[in-house]
Amino acid sequence: MRSPNPTTFSSSAVCRNFAVIALILLGLSSFACTKVTKGEAERPPAPAPKPKPASVSTWLGNPERNFYGSGPWSEGQLTVVWEVKTSLISGRLHKDGWGGTSWPGQPSVDADRVYFPSADGNAYALNRSDGKSVWAFKAKDSFKATPTLAGDKILASGLDHHLYCLNAKDGSVIWDHETGFEIDGAAAVVGDRVYFGGEDKNFYCLNLADGTLLYKIPVGSVEGSVTFKDDRIYFGTEQGELYCLNPADGQIVWKSKIGADSDSTPAVANGLVYTAAEDGVVRAYNQSNGEIVWRFVTEGGRLNVASEKKGIWASPILYKNKIYIGAGNGYLHCLTADKGELVWRYQAHGPIWGTSPVVDDRVIFGDKAGWIHMISADDGKLISELRIGENINSTPAILDGQIYVGAFMGKLYRLDLKPKPAEPEKTVNGTAPPPRKRRPIKRKKPLVKPSPTPEPQTSPSAY
Repeated sequence: MRSPNPTTFSSSAVCRNFAVIALILLGLSSFACTKVTKGEAERPPAPAPKPKPASVSTWLGNPERNFYGSGPWSEGQLTVVWEVKTSLISGRLHKDGWGGTSWPGQPSVDADRVYFPSADGNAYALNRSDGKSVWAFKAKDSFKATPTLAGDKILASGLDHHLYCLNAKDGSVIWDHETGFEIDGAAAVVGDRVYFGGEDKNFYCLNLADGTLLYKIPVGSVEGSVTFKDDRIYFGTEQGELYCLNPADGQIVWKSKIGADSDSTPAVANGLVYTAAEDGVVRAYNQSNGEIVWRFVTEGGRLNVASEKKGIWASPILYKNKIYIGAGNGYLHCLTADKGELVWRYQAHGPIWGTSPVVDDRVIFGDKAGWIHMISADDGKLISELRIGENINSTPAILDGQIYVGAFMGKLYRLDLKPKPAEPEKTVNGTAPPPRKRRPIKRKKPLVKPSPTPEPQTSPSAY
């Protein structure tokens, strides 16, 4: 019998050998392409982005005061979709009738309704789509604070010294808590507790279920809202002090001197607490101990000297490491968040008392000449503006690219961005006239101006 030729293989043997070689090469390739570092832990997957809230449920969106609204924005110019006229009410401190919305006056918005705190003494629940009234609750004086949505409850307050807890379905009263004076700031609801400051110089903590008092701490008159961040509460006072409290029992963690009446709600981020005051100065403090980090003096501002014409009533908005804030001098300022240096400023038609939410790179705010402005957050260039009243000192709320705002002594509005309809072409005897030359619009002052030389800043150790 013939012996097999050692150079001859069967087809099945060839396939098996090729398969073995391929597996070896694949293993070597995998080994060469994988970097192994001794002691290196496996990287966790990147966290999923947080979904945007479905509502603007309180002043600046949440107890941390850092949700400014949602888009997307449409193309076009600011346009009134609907408007609602309010009644008027006179009060103990204002004999003349007030209507529309007053400072700070930001409405809250959920999926179907917008809730306006009206200066006519009503808290209005309106249909978002057409502005029709769902219900209205009448108080003894003007509402000012943003209504806080908490499940089936709404917390509303203003000049009549009461914090009302209303049924969100029909506006009926669940409970009300009377304080010693006005409550201009929105309540912060965290868990089953309600936190707010009053102009009776007290800080309050109530039970959400029935409004019973859990504790009350004397602190000074509080006009702005309180900020709940990192298990601490921050707020300023008319006496010119900035507080950090432990929410568990209201004990003071630290207290720092602002030096002037502060109506701003603090913004807290990056280890800093940002606020402003009626002396026209924006300030940043160390979050852990309250030490001053930087100051920015706006044009006309004077350190520790309050001024109705040059002061600041707005709250700082922190967006992409920039601070946005308007002032009584009529400028909207963009500052660097880390050092407080001016990036740009935009001149409005009048003083700016309201706060300026930033949504999808656009800044929206009103001025006391009755204009609503939409400008670029990047460079302060005008995108659109619209006059809707004589005085807008309240703050707009934005949800799904829709803007809700009221004018003082005026109306409540929903604004959208819509393309302007094309004007029909006029003809003469069937022939179109030659195009008319447009004259450039002249403004008395430029929209965006460089910063003037700031006043000398005091040392960080001084107040």
